[in-house]
Amino acid sequence: MDQGSREALAGLDSIADQYDGFIFDVWGTVYDGGRIFPDVAQVFEGLRRLSKRVVFLSNSPQLPSVVGERLSGIGLAAGCHDGIVTSGGETHFQLSAGGLPELAPFTGSVYLTGPDRFPDTLPRDHAIIAKSISDADWILNAGPNHPPETLDDYEERLRDGAARGLPMLCANPDKTVLHGGDRLICAGALAERYVLLGGTVTYIGKPHALVFKRCAEMLGITKPERILMVGDNLETDVLGANRVGCHSLLVASGVHGLLESDGTVALSRLGELESFFSARPNHVISELKW
Repeated sequence: MDQGSREALAGLDSIADQYDGFIFDVWGTVYDGGRIFPDVAQVFEGLRRLSKRVVFLSNSPQLPSVVGERLSGIGLAAGCHDGIVTSGGETHFQLSAGGLPELAPFTGSVYLTGPDRFPDTLPRDHAIIAKSISDADWILNAGPNHPPETLDDYEERLRDGAARGLPMLCANPDKTVLHGGDRLICAGALAERYVLLGGTVTYIGKPHALVFKRCAEMLGITKPERILMVGDNLETDVLGANRVGCHSLLVASGVHGLLESDGTVALSRLGELESFFSARPNHVISELKW
């Protein structure tokens, strides 16, 4: 893998000509859960001027249409991209289509961790929804049902599911997300705890290859090195890009908080996290800007 420069980019325009297609993470990269980050709109305007193809790839357990409405709501119209892939949408599609060997265990009645918050991840009429873990044959983990909930709120259910040997399908591998100034747990945190309790988990979403393959198909690009993944998470965005051969740009202001007090990138801390996650971006930028 090309190791790239350790000097932070001033803007995406300096490397845009090196790539034919761009995959953008959403949360922590283009917005904070409530508002779009400064200068982000100019990034997509610049890429459109260069006739570059763009898709969004989110570990959201929501369907792409929901994420599309959210993007439009913060000022990113459909014209700025060529498609949206979400872990929830891919989960919905694969459960509907069948045939994916990894999903063979997920039959029978299902317990949903987020039935009210994420009602559309499970295809309609795909399975009987169990009201409790004791009545379920498997678990669909899209994340907590209410944003303020913690691991403690799910501990008993996770213990019961692991003890019964229920397979878990995780529709969002992210462990945490920053919403404004608050750090909230995601489905990945529940899945991590489930594994520690002895449970088995199958993941759909970054860093796993399936969603990157879907993005490449949407971009119409067969050479992964001609695609740049832009995201803020080494564990999902960058690691996933490394695995499939795409290049990557890490946004340091995101989930890892890799900015010094003067706004520059904390390269020493970045190096430590790269070693910890076994993931290395080709490029790094303080905040997403053109």
